[in-house]
Amino acid sequence: MDLKKAFSALARVEWLWLMLAHAGLALLLYHRALDFGYVLDDVIVYTENSFVQKGFAGIRDILANESFTGYFGEQKDLVAGARYRPLSIVSFAIEYELLGHNPMISHLVNILLYALTATMLYLWLSRLLPPVPAVRWLPGLAALASLLFLAHPVHSEAVANIKGRDEIMCLLFSLSAAWSWLNYVDRRKLLHSILACTWFLLALFSKENAITFAAVIPLSVHFFRNTPLTKALVASWPLQLCALLFVLVRWKVIGYLLSSGAVITDLMNNPFVGMNIAEKTATLFYTFIWYFKLLIYPHPLTHDYYPYHVPRSEWTDFIPVASLFLTAGLIYLAFRLRRRSPVVSYSLFYFFITFSIVSNLVFPVGTFMNERFLFMPSVAFSMVTALGIRNLGAWSPPRGSWLAIFALLALMLPYGLKTMDRVPDWEDGFKLNLSAVKVSKNSARINLFTGVSYFQKYQSGNDPDRKYEYLKTAEQYIDRALKIFPYYGQALNMKSGVLAEWLKKDNDIQRFLKSLEDVIRVKPDLDFVTKYMEYLTRDADNNAIMIPFFKRVGYEVLYKEEHNYPFAVHFLGMAYKIDSQDAELCFYIAQVYSDFAKFGKAKPAKIAEYQQKSIDFYNQAASLDPRYAR
Repeated sequence: MDLKKAFSALARVEWLWLMLAHAGLALLLYHRALDFGYVLDDVIVYTENSFVQKGFAGIRDILANESFTGYFGEQKDLVAGARYRPLSIVSFAIEYELLGHNPMISHLVNILLYALTATMLYLWLSRLLPPVPAVRWLPGLAALASLLFLAHPVHSEAVANIKGRDEIMCLLFSLSAAWSWLNYVDRRKLLHSILACTWFLLALFSKENAITFAAVIPLSVHFFRNTPLTKALVASWPLQLCALLFVLVRWKVIGYLLSSGAVITDLMNNPFVGMNIAEKTATLFYTFIWYFKLLIYPHPLTHDYYPYHVPRSEWTDFIPVASLFLTAGLIYLAFRLRRRSPVVSYSLFYFFITFSIVSNLVFPVGTFMNERFLFMPSVAFSMVTALGIRNLGAWSPPRGSWLAIFALLALMLPYGLKTMDRVPDWEDGFKLNLSAVKVSKNSARINLFTGVSYFQKYQSGNDPDRKYEYLKTAEQYIDRALKIFPYYGQALNMKSGVLAEWLKKDNDIQRFLKSLEDVIRVKPDLDFVTKYMEYLTRDADNNAIMIPFFKRVGYEVLYKEEHNYPFAVHFLGMAYKIDSQDAELCFYIAQVYSDFAKFGKAKPAKIAEYQQKSIDFYNQAASLDPRYAR
């Protein structure tokens, strides 16, 4: 064998050297993540996922259940449409079986898959786009696009967060399917069609977003193989069949197609709760222009776009109107430039097709927006930007080449530095929350999470002075969350916990109960509050304070002010357990049951039960004190 010829041939394999360059650049940008642990949603899909912790034995359960079931123990349907993305979770189960909890390996896998995705993007674009004249000292159009894609800071969450592997695998396999299908179109070999279908199924089982490639792939053939769109769609029937198969499997596993019929009323899982159609659409378009801005100028970055970091908007606001015109203008350009600039036109169509599924227009995604939602659509930005740089290079040689190189560096260097600056934020939950709360100041969720982080520091601290500084800071962030969203159940629960810790310190039960009253007024069904009240009543010395508190909260607050009959009965009943001989208390309970029967919208059997209880308590009150006789 002639080694010299072999090495010479290898040197001409451009994609191989580019793959090595992609791997090197990805490691340069993300190497610090190798020292990080598990953070954010990693607990849901990995560390506290019971199916993953079974290793190989859990793979069947992962494939047969909704993606959050392994964490919650049952299908909760917390977000509209539920989630079915088993493939990345299967990869975690394999990792756990072979290596146990080893976050360094998980991070390394993410980085290498990301580099491989950039290489696949290069291979796809090399086959997709027509050949163009080379520009001196400048990589080809496909290579430029792959490098720009790799450096973009908006991808940092998908790569630095282990859970983000579903995004990476989804795009990697989608691009592989598109590349294989083009091979099939060009060469008409059955193997390429089989490979395309295989890759596409893997993409679909990685994340539902891949279904948009059922449109992207025939559109690619239409644009760059001069095939009528209808014919390209019909010819892609094997891919459409794969998409249908996935939908049927997902339907079988989850139990419904898009909605279980349950209305998601939790603001943190449905940010549009309480909005009318005008407010919702205006807020949607507000996020669209924000997405466009992040593609061009990815700063500042945050993982939290929950209410109300993205503000509620109206059509009287300037930004939604500007976004509407910008979006309409880009769609118009997509159609207008089909012949004059097919790459730009195609890129715009690609963007809107892949963006549609995460836009909240097709179905709600559980949050206003997120940077990782740009992972697949950002390919379009990379293509258009690469084309602009290449055209600049071809403008007036050799001056154009220098301008193009300068433009490339002017993007790659800031993008790379921003990515490297962003990656350390994913070191741990505390650091991630601190970085996010500086950006998402008006998000109830991140203010709560930051408060929880400080509360955990309080719990683990040893220095008394420092401990209570942490507790004070925790309370400030939790109060901020409640100011943004007063009905935030998790924040109210944490507020109760913080108040309980202050009670342990100063033993001022009056101050504690006064502060807790505000929590109960908003959310009386907190299990922690009930259990803590029961704990306090175990000490008989507290009952002189607790009984008046229960009577006030149950009667004055929950009954008279809030008309919350079930919990008025609940808190008055806690007082009754302590002292069943309090005539005034019995009279209060009788009144509540009477109105509960009249206005509580209960079933007939319950109405009769409440009426009888009202009579019984009225009679008891009268027997204890004649003043309450009717």
